[in-house]
Amino acid sequence: MSNRNERRIAAKGEKQQRFTIEQAFKLAIELHQQKRLEEAEKIYRSVLDLQPENPDALHYLGVLLHQTGQSEQAIISIKRALAIVPDYLDALNNLGNVLKETGDPQGAVYVYRQVLSLSPDHIAAHNNLGTALRHIDAIEESILVLTRALELSPDNPDVLQNLGNSYQEHKDFGQAVEAYRKSLELNPSQSKLFHRLWWLLIKCGAEEASRQVLEQWIKSDPDNHIAKHHYLAHTGYMPERASDSYIQETFDEFSASFDTILANLDYCAPGLVGQAVAALFPEPKNVLRVLDAGCGTGLSGIPLRAYADKLIGVDLSQGMLNKARNRNLYDELIQADLVNYLLSSKQAFDLIISADTLVYFGALEAFFQAASQALTPTGSLVFTLEKHDGENDVHLNYHGRYAHTPRYVTDSLTNAGFKLCAMETVDLRKERGESVVGILITARLLDKDSRGGSTESF
Repeated sequence: MSNRNERRIAAKGEKQQRFTIEQAFKLAIELHQQKRLEEAEKIYRSVLDLQPENPDALHYLGVLLHQTGQSEQAIISIKRALAIVPDYLDALNNLGNVLKETGDPQGAVYVYRQVLSLSPDHIAAHNNLGTALRHIDAIEESILVLTRALELSPDNPDVLQNLGNSYQEHKDFGQAVEAYRKSLELNPSQSKLFHRLWWLLIKCGAEEASRQVLEQWIKSDPDNHIAKHHYLAHTGYMPERASDSYIQETFDEFSASFDTILANLDYCAPGLVGQAVAALFPEPKNVLRVLDAGCGTGLSGIPLRAYADKLIGVDLSQGMLNKARNRNLYDELIQADLVNYLLSSKQAFDLIISADTLVYFGALEAFFQAASQALTPTGSLVFTLEKHDGENDVHLNYHGRYAHTPRYVTDSLTNAGFKLCAMETVDLRKERGESVVGILITARLLDKDSRGGSTESF
């Protein structure tokens, strides 16, 4: 070749173009920034085929792998870049980010301190270190580190947001609200921060102020489905279910840190579902066709795998499915609306489970009817809901999830052709320091000849 750096590198699909490695890498970065991750990954890997020790390609491939739920591989790739260039500050900082977001804040703290030992005024490292310190309960040091970051960058909305988070953890709610509001003044496009400020005001009992934040959020981002859904909950209007867009945006937003967040909330739903399945099938055998309806990151797949000949997960959030895929538990993972998927799966499953997913449905009739068609004639359904003890069958809580009365659940199951086998009051997780009370339900399809008879009282 006339230029030894010139190679044939795949840019889009099967199309081949002639690029220098530098041009190819620049294109990969552009695609990455545009969230065209599959195309970007192909080019990063093409660059690495030709230059296996290219630290930039290793670094940015690692960032991309983390974004697609392949965090273990991401850590390996970024560490390879650092083995080549030990003082690669951006790679060190991003390694800390991956460690923090995958449940290793102590490791992240160590890495961020390395960055600051090399560059004491590194703003991003101060900002990230302050966040990681909060995750290991070093709150006072977190506030000191973030205050230093704010001195280095006084009008930095990200630093102000993280400082607000640490103040909130320190129970200094007034300082937290002030930091959040100033951050939003500097950058009103921060939907996550509007969400956080709204939630903090709810926790403080500032109902009117929280409603005003939702109004400001909607004004700033008129098409934001999360803001709209919570505003409906505040106004008392109750749609039949949360919109697909609300669910996708909510769970894509924090899929990378989902498991860590739930672990801190003593999240029990997948384990409870696993116990209910064990009661139905005392001897685990890999013979059942099982659907995990609303599989999320695949936490329920852990207890289900021993029972399944075929285990399928369905979820609306691609971010969640990416995390679930990395567990290597499912035979198939599908992005789809649950009811539509069930309606297209006639008698396809022996068991359907749904852990902490139907809390985004107000009316349950459509799901139960679809589930009855997707199950074999004697199939079983196991699921959790949040419990409501009021007069109305369904209540939309301030946090955007629905709660249901046991009576309504029993009647709806019966009308869909199910027999209620068990209903147990359980604690699903902690919220605002208190247990969220739920119900764990097991139901089995009745033979068609048995339907319409008397029902048992529970």
